[in-house]
Amino acid sequence: MLDSKLAKEGEVSNLRRNIEKTAQDHAAQIAKLRAAKDESEARQIQMQKEMREEAERLKTQFTFRQHEIETSTRKSPRALPPKKVPVAASATSIPLPSQMQRWTQNETAAGPSRVVQGSPTRPRFGEIVRNERARKPMAENRSLPSGFQTSASPTRSRVTDAVKGKGKAPDIGKRGSSNVNFDSGPPPALLPVGGTQTTQTAQDDVYGDMAQDDTFMADSNMDTNLHPQDDVEMVDGTQDPQLPIPVDEEIEGVAPHKWIMDLHRIVLLHIEPTCRMTTLQALLGVSLPTGPKSDAYTSACSRILDVLARVPSEDSLDWGNAAQTICRALIEMAVVLTASDHTASLAALLSQLTHLVYTLPTPHRYLLVASGTDAEEDGVPRILAVLCSIIQDHVSKLDDHETEKSDLGVLAKESLALLEALCLITPSDLENRLVFVPGSRSVLSTLVGPSRPMWFLFYSTRILYWLSTRPNLFRSLLSFSDTEGQPQDYTKLPHVERMCSLLVDSSRADDEADGIKQHILRFFGLLSMAHPSAHVIIIESQSVIPSITSYLYDLTALVWQGDEALESDPPAASRVIQRMNQTTFLLHHLILRADTDVRLRERLENARGEYNGAIHLFIVAMSRLSFADVPEWVKGKDKQELEKIADLARELLELMVEGPELDAIWATYQEPDEELEDDEEAEARRLDANEI
Repeated sequence: MLDSKLAKEGEVSNLRRNIEKTAQDHAAQIAKLRAAKDESEARQIQMQKEMREEAERLKTQFTFRQHEIETSTRKSPRALPPKKVPVAASATSIPLPSQMQRWTQNETAAGPSRVVQGSPTRPRFGEIVRNERARKPMAENRSLPSGFQTSASPTRSRVTDAVKGKGKAPDIGKRGSSNVNFDSGPPPALLPVGGTQTTQTAQDDVYGDMAQDDTFMADSNMDTNLHPQDDVEMVDGTQDPQLPIPVDEEIEGVAPHKWIMDLHRIVLLHIEPTCRMTTLQALLGVSLPTGPKSDAYTSACSRILDVLARVPSEDSLDWGNAAQTICRALIEMAVVLTASDHTASLAALLSQLTHLVYTLPTPHRYLLVASGTDAEEDGVPRILAVLCSIIQDHVSKLDDHETEKSDLGVLAKESLALLEALCLITPSDLENRLVFVPGSRSVLSTLVGPSRPMWFLFYSTRILYWLSTRPNLFRSLLSFSDTEGQPQDYTKLPHVERMCSLLVDSSRADDEADGIKQHILRFFGLLSMAHPSAHVIIIESQSVIPSITSYLYDLTALVWQGDEALESDPPAASRVIQRMNQTTFLLHHLILRADTDVRLRERLENARGEYNGAIHLFIVAMSRLSFADVPEWVKGKDKQELEKIADLARELLELMVEGPELDAIWATYQEPDEELEDDEEAEARRLDANEI
């Protein structure tokens, strides 16, 4: 008795110790995650503070720079518009013409009021362009813009060789000098060009270079040596348009886009629409039982936080490696969440991955190439394996009553959104990796299952439509995925049969139902063009052609049997006529472009179940399109669209009926007019007989 009591007390003590140890481990993990979160938030706050300080510093620097430029480039009130004048290519002083010498002497004697007047556009003696002020010393390792070369002259100045009129400039040498001080404005700028001329307006030269570099800023006044010995001939006129005008421009390069900041923003701030917190917070708050999966999940969270913490402090961080690390971590977390019951967090994670796919360039490098599963040798990306697992384990539980806002509905919608994004961004050389999706067990049958709600079928059929745009996927889209070792009847593919049933479903006529039917028709059309074998499988199906025929008949009935709602809604009528044209073209393509005999009559006569009477529907629909008059309420472009497909419909009709039977059908649609004509002729004969 005592031994059993002691044994029970020992078991209780051991159990309590285990519970306390588990609680301590859990608390330690929580504390570790919270510490990492606090550290990340602190670094984020520090980064924002540094960014604000940097913005203020740049703003202040720009203000002082702008003020300095405005001060140095301020023009005199009496300055005339600059005119291009010819100058020599030498770096020596420039002689003044005799006219300008007299003007300079007059100005020195009598002041600026004695300036010779001239037209602003055609000055009397030409005009001296504004000179840049003396430069500040330049650092030896500072590179000059294009066209600027160093000179042995102590004064580094620029010469502008812009020539607006034809003229001739003799050689200019050092034969004497005279110092002239122009107080009314800065003197002409001299530029050593090393024997080459640069044609550019002086004002553009001054303003453009001042805005680019501080080293070209000068003092307000400078003495210039001008040589009066050699006169310069100045002739007004226009420049020869055939002479090229080389212009040295320095284009400021555009800074490359920082994708690392976009990655940082999406991972840190992304919020799934139905979630009340950021995705990162939701993922960090997931609680998992202690074990290998919990350790893998915690490790993935730590890698993400480590990358986020390094982004603000390391400008040289390679965003490609960061994106690869984050995508791998998110996929590992998705694997763990898929096997657990954290539907909302998994949906938020998939939404974040979808956002990354549409935002970052070349996302396939991180999702389809760099991240593999245990079957890496088979080339199966882990993200596709995760999505297929979600469809098999979670989406298969979706029923008609599930809404888009429920947890399971959000998960289903986000998984399809990510799968669609991957279909769109996958390059052609990697599209073989998408084969895993339709080839996975029960994925296709789950996507178009009979218990799925209409909103889900709209997205799932659109996924199948996007998959059909990849020619290499036709075999997996038209095959059995979970019947290995069993006889396979390709005339009764389950997902194809289900899509045909959706095509003839007339219980709903809203936009979602119309979208589903359009996706299905495009699916069949694209697969039939992908490969001749795919074309044969589609036309040999027991349901494809009968279902398309039934759908086309319903469309013709809306137009020719009268529908008041359609007649009063021209946009809706245009959509119906457009769908009718597309369906007729598809049927014509499937039947008349096949490499084998379609046996159309046999296929329609033997149509099963819901397609009974398909041959009658085919004849009526094609007869209306071929011989019936366009209803009066159909006008303009819609009427032309109906008239265009009459020949195609007649070709299809002639495959079923010919000879007298075809004439009888034609007479059926012409009978009212002919009877009226016969009655009028009989009445005319009676009148003639009475007159006789």
